[in-house]
Amino acid sequence: MKKLQIKPQELKIISVIAASENVSHAATALGMAQGNVSKYLADVESKIGLKIFERSSRKLSLTRFGEALIPYVNELLEKETQLNNFIADYKHEKKGRVTVYAPTMINAYLARNVVNKIKDIGNINLYLKTFNLERKSLYEGSDFPDDCDILISCVQPKNESLVANYITKYVLSAYASPRYLAQHPMSSPDELAQHSCILMDSMMIDEANIWRFGLAGSEAYRDFRVEGNYICDNTQSALELARNDLGIVFAPKSSVQADIESGRLAPCFAQQYEWWLDLVVIYRKREYQPWRVQYILDEVLAELRRQVAQTQQP
Repeated sequence: MKKLQIKPQELKIISVIAASENVSHAATALGMAQGNVSKYLADVESKIGLKIFERSSRKLSLTRFGEALIPYVNELLEKETQLNNFIADYKHEKKGRVTVYAPTMINAYLARNVVNKIKDIGNINLYLKTFNLERKSLYEGSDFPDDCDILISCVQPKNESLVANYITKYVLSAYASPRYLAQHPMSSPDELAQHSCILMDSMMIDEANIWRFGLAGSEAYRDFRVEGNYICDNTQSALELARNDLGIVFAPKSSVQADIESGRLAPCFAQQYEWWLDLVVIYRKREYQPWRVQYILDEVLAELRRQVAQTQQP
């Protein structure tokens, strides 16, 4: 029996067509002429002796055989990528994927202030992914996603074999629009129970949030149960609601600095009632890290520390 030989490029074309369900879109994604993509597909189907796609006027859909085939195709492509990354790591090439996870607002900060400082990124594909904490993370530690290379968080990792590199203190407090505060003045966190608070889904306990405050300079903290009509799964949405006078938001001070300066938001309390957390960068031990990850990690750490030092200057 003659051995079936399908080239990596042919596998890639099949995978992209399956994802896009359209030869024209696949051709654009692959940077190829549409006619060449169609020819490759026809050649592969002829070589196999089975149809991978059903044709219609609008799109291509996988045949029963195609549905069973695609997982094998994608697995082979992933292994090829891993092989190329492995070789590139030993050659210290800036090539391959590096995935950084962080909460919404930290990701926004990275995109705005850190990533653009990594000038010589080469052919590294830098993925920025959102990873908002679950309610149990504050007590049990943060999970570390399977595809994660670098996690930036405000809690220590659950897995003690991971490295947690301290960056700075992360301060949160309560903020609202000046209009809301004019209509609903308050002087301390004890009064939050009487107000509409914008809740975070990750902190939900019995239809409420638990917000923690301590007076600046004090080691003592108190927890306060707060309720409200609006629930968000990320800080950006919560801030937008607060800007529109819909309640009080519990947010990082660094995330609202521009809003405070522009007058869109203001601190809820005259005194500094705040909750301080440690901002840490979490990653696997360096001996288990590909070189491309170590390169991005070092650049991110250096830039974060430079910016922290800059803000702490008198």
